[in-house]
Order: sequence, then C-alpha cells, then structure tokens
Amino acid sequence: MNPNKSRGPLLDHLDAIEELCANRDPQLRDILQIFGPDGHYVLILFFILPFLQPIPLFGLSTPFGLLIAVITVLAFLGKPAWIPDRWAARTVKASTVSRIAEGSERIFEKLGFLLHPRMHYLFQGPFRILNVALVVFNAVLLALPLPIPFSNAMPAWMILFQTLAHLEDDGAFIIASYVQTVVSLLYFGFILLGIGAGVALLG
Repeated sequence: MNPNKSRGPLLDHLDAIEELCANRDPQLRDILQIFGPDGHYVLILFFILPFLQPIPLFGLSTPFGLLIAVITVLAFLGKPAWIPDRWAARTVKASTVSRIAEGSERIFEKLGFLLHPRMHYLFQGPFRILNVALVVFNAVLLALPLPIPFSNAMPAWMILFQTLAHLEDDGAFIIASYVQTVVSLLYFGFILLGIGAGVALLG
C-alpha cells in the first residue's frame, strides 16, 4: 500500500482488493462489493474498452450499448451493480486478481497528475442528472448498428471519460465528457447530412 494524500477512491478500492486476495480467492461479487456504488462504473469500464478503437464492432455495439444504458440508470437510482448469479459466484485466483490490482494501481498512481479528485460540484444537483442523461444518450449512439469508422469510438470515449470521472471523483473528466459529446454530435450530424445528400441525389 502506497500512502499518498492525493490518492482517490479508485486506488483505495484497489488496496482493498489486494487485502482481500491476501486471505482467499475472491468471487466476482466480492470485488463488486468492494467498489460499492462504483461497481457500476467498473462494469461499464470493462464493457466500453473494446469500442475505443476506430473500427466499429458491428453486432456487438447494440447489446453492449443498451447494457451500458441500463447499468447507468441503475447507478443513478442507487441500485446495486448487477451481473448474472453464475458470473457473480465465479471464483478467481487471488494471484491473478492481485496482479491486475497491483498493475492497475501503478498505472493510476502515474496518472495521478492527470486523474484525481476535484470539482466535486459536477457530480451533484442538476449536473448529476445531466451526466446520466448524456451517458445514456451516448450509449444509445453506441448501440446504433452503423458500419461506419469511429461510429462506436465517438460515444465510447465520452462514456470512458464519464466512467473515469466517477471512479476517481474527477470533475475535469466530466468536462472532457461534455466536450466529447459535442464532438460526437457533430460527427453524427455530418453522417446525417451525408445520408440526406445521398438520398437527395438518388431522388
């Protein structure tokens, strides 16, 4: 455990996972319980990673996008993070989990200058409603079955920024997600204009 007064909740969760693995092999539900309310965003982080590259994953983006939208609403409503019981009861080797936790901790400690708790007001009041609405909106964009480069990546990066923001209480990444939402809207707007121009030419 590396004491650091600027450490955020994500690193604290990783420390707790390492302590758990020192005693026994954990189940997936144990890991989600350690993250508590943040468990939703751990799941979202896992689901969003494949879509951060430019090539759309046709056939996968629709179920994953809808699943992310549901998980986001559950987080907003304060409902527990949910995965199927047969997954939740699955035991993972403590050595494997520890390696992942230690590696993740090293990465996020190095990113401490960039990702750390700040601007907490962006998680409260009307911003809380705005954040969940924008994540759901971008999850729906992700779910669109469009075989067009970057059609997955544009909303996926916005969701990633929101996920990291919530895991580390970093309002700066909330602002980054707002900017990325504007970029996504412009991108999909150009797609619609292109489709409209093509229809007009055919007509």
